[in-house]
Amino acid sequence: MKKGFFIALILLMSVFVFSKTKLVFWEFMMKDDTAKVVIDEFERENPDIEVDYVQLSWATGFDKIVTAFAANSAPDILELGNTWVANFANEGVIDDLSFLKDDFSNIIGWKSAEFDGKYYGVPWLLGTRAMYYNVDLFIKAGLDPENPPQTWDELLNAVKKIDALGEDIYGFGMGVGEPQTPWQEWFLPAVWGNEGNILSEDLNTSLMTSQSVKEAAYMYQELSKYSLKSKSADLMMAFGEGKIGLWIAAGGNINKLNSTYPDTNYFVTFLPKPSQNKGFHASFAGGEILTIPSSSKNKEAAKKFIEFLVRPEITMKITKRVPTIFPSNVLAESDPWFDDHILESIFFEQNATAVPVPPHPKWVDIQFELSEAIEEIVMEYSDVDKTLEKYNKRIQTILDKNKQ
Repeated sequence: MKKGFFIALILLMSVFVFSKTKLVFWEFMMKDDTAKVVIDEFERENPDIEVDYVQLSWATGFDKIVTAFAANSAPDILELGNTWVANFANEGVIDDLSFLKDDFSNIIGWKSAEFDGKYYGVPWLLGTRAMYYNVDLFIKAGLDPENPPQTWDELLNAVKKIDALGEDIYGFGMGVGEPQTPWQEWFLPAVWGNEGNILSEDLNTSLMTSQSVKEAAYMYQELSKYSLKSKSADLMMAFGEGKIGLWIAAGGNINKLNSTYPDTNYFVTFLPKPSQNKGFHASFAGGEILTIPSSSKNKEAAKKFIEFLVRPEITMKITKRVPTIFPSNVLAESDPWFDDHILESIFFEQNATAVPVPPHPKWVDIQFELSEAIEEIVMEYSDVDKTLEKYNKRIQTILDKNKQ
């Protein structure tokens, strides 16, 4: 009798001791092989936790997430693009993680996780834009490739000289014809760098007619006169073929250019600022934010997994395999990989002055109006003041319907 009791007790204790917490993790950035390396290491360190990994696609991921929240079947940890955080925070389906901010003093990009004064996730991987320039075209135009443009005026000067080299040569590559590129690649960063914004701090007032926006719009319209204006893929091809002098784009183009156009002689630098005495080298802050859905039953384990994922050595494992996005942890700067990847290191440094979009839950609607305004200015050469006035009213209508 006693022997049977003890065997049952041992079996019961074994179940208790060896039972694991199962975390469900949805994310976009890691491919299966990278995810396996990262998760295997976490599970070795935490034998009481098992991670079930699901990779989402950018084409269908948003809809899958919305459906999961509606069905109360969201995962324990969810990676969100930073432009989505405000939307889901406003819906009340992800946790306020503000209490974690003080624990991660080496993490940058917190603005990307902010909504209504609180932080609804932890910045994990950051992507931004920098300015590519063709060294050979610089030399042909009499420009010094060792001193690329640092200000708006220097950029316009360089663009005009390169554009004058020939009929099939363009000074600048300007993104249009896509939902985000008209504002994302440079127009909105130019506004930010000019110490302005298109929405007020409380997100209730459109600032499209402010002086900072007007100055950026006039500069952008002038720049467009010397630009090849097209979609991102077309601009990458034209830059690779040596037809564009300067082009603002993401870090992922480094590998594409090196593999497809190995003879193109180019370098990368920070985005220009308004002048030597004004503004800063602002760029668009894209970011992958780690969130914990409110429905999770395993929040302590989820927090432990997030703490693991944002370590510099872990994020560098991802960057080395997917060199289009970079660690939010500034301690990653000391990784020797950057010594052999100078161009990528410039993107890593540019992240420090990158700015996220205003955290308005209706940003998708606002960006549509913003892209239309920019395309009218640079494609149709519309009157800048009248165009900004027209779209100021449209954006204000969106804001009035969604008071914050």
